[in-house]
Amino acid sequence: QVGGNNKQQTTTTTKTMTNPSASTGNGDGAPQVGGTEGKPRDETITTCLLFEPPVNTGNISLHGLHFIATHKYRPSDYTHLDNLLNPMWTYLTELLPMWLAPNMVTTIGGFHCGVAYALLWWYSPDMDESPPDWVVILAGWCTIAYYTLDCMDGKQARRTGSSSPLGQLFDHGFDCICTIFSMSTCASYLVIGGTYWIVLLQTTLQFAFFMAQWEEYHTHVLPHCAGKWFGVTEVNYSMGLLAIINGFLDRVAFYHRPMEQVLAPYFDPQQLPAFLKESELRHFLLAIWGVISITMMLGSIKRVLFHAHIAGDSMHPVQIRTNRLNALSKLATPFSLCVAAFMVPPNAVRSRYLSVTLGLSFSLLTKKMIVFSMAKMAFAAVQWDAVPLLLAALWIRLDHTVTRARADFALGVLCLWYAFRMLRWVNVTINQICEKLDIYCFRLKKRKKG
Repeated sequence: QVGGNNKQQTTTTTKTMTNPSASTGNGDGAPQVGGTEGKPRDETITTCLLFEPPVNTGNISLHGLHFIATHKYRPSDYTHLDNLLNPMWTYLTELLPMWLAPNMVTTIGGFHCGVAYALLWWYSPDMDESPPDWVVILAGWCTIAYYTLDCMDGKQARRTGSSSPLGQLFDHGFDCICTIFSMSTCASYLVIGGTYWIVLLQTTLQFAFFMAQWEEYHTHVLPHCAGKWFGVTEVNYSMGLLAIINGFLDRVAFYHRPMEQVLAPYFDPQQLPAFLKESELRHFLLAIWGVISITMMLGSIKRVLFHAHIAGDSMHPVQIRTNRLNALSKLATPFSLCVAAFMVPPNAVRSRYLSVTLGLSFSLLTKKMIVFSMAKMAFAAVQWDAVPLLLAALWIRLDHTVTRARADFALGVLCLWYAFRMLRWVNVTINQICEKLDIYCFRLKKRKKG
């Protein structure tokens, strides 16, 4: 997934502060970052290099809780497929019981990803062997089911009158962790474990998802499509259908063909570049995916750097340059995670261990960006949660005496650490938001009579 899509869900306010002076705009689109002491202020373009401003309790400041309480989800345009499938999503939502909380709908969707991921891990532990056909078909079905439920949770929220900013955190929080499942499905039937291709697939997928949240952090609009014909819906349903189709193919024979053989009916093999002739179809397709991902990420950078919040018409050139550097600096830590993943030699560790460790660390950073975007809090350029993985990658790369067993053990410990760190951070954050909005996370709160 690239952007995470609530599918026409508009989060509404359930409880707001009564401070009429809490303005976040100055008339030209630029956020107000100053103000008197105690007034909530937008800190998304403030300079923050090593550490975020301290918070008295929990992960969200009092100002941040105010902005979360008044937050409204603003998606970008919808694609033709979104509009075509919207009646189906609405019909399916109306079949749900009224007592079912929207976050439970999201969780049930995430459960599909969890079951399929466990089966893929069992039958293809390091994604270097093709799983059984029925597992690939089931993974495709789970992708479709997960995304369909992901499109229904916002509708269930409006239907039950329980829309809240917590829904966006839950929805997009599950999206960023389920990117690991999507990557694992493709990597398993392409059999790219133990190579740098799996690193390319995962880093481009997770970095692109992070950048979608990074763009919302600065523009307050979440991108989930590029035009009317290509977006998150198309990507997810295509991945699901493609996995189902692959369940009926001889995947090794199909994807391991050299491009010289694939293109022979259309081009003279002698005219093809040597690198193209020698590459396999699976590598060619992954290279195309990499080019598409990088193109989309460059588009995201362009939209942010020229947005009114960053480069408003009334801003001084020095301020614009500072704002742009601040915005770009927030990409430093996730980019360093991508570099760290490429630093680890593919034959030095089990691919699954590196994938899970990288996925959980990326998920933690992305969830933090999602929350800080809603809370309009300063996000530091240096995220210290990434340091353990960076150090481990350096150690595995530079210490030639390290054995594969020791490297796997280190990554296994990091997996447990990042899982604990992420769950702990999410738990504290959800409790803060629920207390602020006076709601429950997994059940609907009965409305008071009168």
